[in-house]
Amino acid sequence: MGLPIGAVERETGISKDLLRMWERRYGFPEPARDEQGDRLYAREQVEKLRLVRRLMDMGFRPGKIINLSMAELLQQVQAHQPRLEAPAPCHELIRVLLGHNPAQVQAFLQTRLHELGLQVFVREFIATCNQLVGEAWMRGELQVYEEHFYSEQINRLLRETLSRMSLPMNPPRVLLTTCPGELHMLGLLMVEVVLRMANAETLPFGCEMPCSDIASAARKHQVDVVLLSFSSAYEGDVAEQVQTLLNLLPPQTEIWVGGGGCRGLRSHGQLSVLANFNELDQCLNQWRLQRQSH
Repeated sequence: MGLPIGAVERETGISKDLLRMWERRYGFPEPARDEQGDRLYAREQVEKLRLVRRLMDMGFRPGKIINLSMAELLQQVQAHQPRLEAPAPCHELIRVLLGHNPAQVQAFLQTRLHELGLQVFVREFIATCNQLVGEAWMRGELQVYEEHFYSEQINRLLRETLSRMSLPMNPPRVLLTTCPGELHMLGLLMVEVVLRMANAETLPFGCEMPCSDIASAARKHQVDVVLLSFSSAYEGDVAEQVQTLLNLLPPQTEIWVGGGGCRGLRSHGQLSVLANFNELDQCLNQWRLQRQSH
């Protein structure tokens, strides 16, 4: 017996559409069929898909890794992301998540926020926990629904925090969104908090905004920067989306991009590729210094 496609989607976080597309394009996975013709996936294939998903989270493209053996995939994981040394409170989060008590998870996160302060909570605690949760999922210690629950709790907490923060009106004015096909919001929320704390004006537009609409909104609202997030799970062509937007925006409007899907992209001209919050700080400071000098 194998697992039906819905169960594989839940266990791996890989959508049914992607599983079917990979089957056609790469010849993997190779599901059996039941009497009704529905796909059934062997446990070994599910475990391999789990590793593929983890490597995608680290920036690998599926076509480059999907036909590697389990041993080769594990080698890539170990080579590119050794086990994270993290503070005890971050490891404590895994234990709390495994308790399956939503109120306890919420209380734990609220306590860490109050203890650490917003700046450290976002820049260090959440950033480290995101990686820890991903590693625990890859090892099978957490199920994909537990990873999703963690992300949702962080999303809610950051949204609540942003709703209580003042709205800075100081430049640069930054439009935050994602391109079509990119549904992950956590990175954008983290960046918005950091920008607000740096006294920059932010205009969040949510997910999946077509380039033509981004350019139109940027002109209408006279924004200085368009900030895009591309997760490693993004299946579109990041370089193509960015170039399309560069062609549509006025030359004085900068584009800042970040996230696991931006690996391989290079900064040039209007475009700045951000690998971490320190580089976000540098872009922000550089933008302000340049405007002050004129």
